[in-house]
Amino acid sequence: MKYVATFTITVVTFLVLSGNALAGGDAKAGKATYDSKCKMCHGPDGKGNASLAKTMTTLPDLTAEKTQSKKDAELKKQIVEGSGKMKPVKGLSEQNLTDVVAFIRSLAKA
Repeated sequence: MKYVATFTITVVTFLVLSGNALAGGDAKAGKATYDSKCKMCHGPDGKGNASLAKTMTTLPDLTAEKTQSKKDAELKKQIVEGSGKMKPVKGLSEQNLTDVVAFIRSLAKA
């Protein structure tokens, strides 16, 4: 019984420390989706396309704390529903969304 409890604690600790990796977010796959659906406005580094930013009132820096502090579900909702002048992004599966969010998270670390 002691072995089962130790094993369970070890597995739970591993899952908690692994975070998004086990949640299914693949930043490399997310980059491919980002490049085809998001990069034209948000730029390759997530800081915005400077020439496009002039035509929009706001173009958020995806590397900024304001964006990075949002929960994954909030980011997914903004992607799917749009936000401000940003139009909804159509045709993304739940896995695509999870991967794009993983990529957005990686931008803050770069």
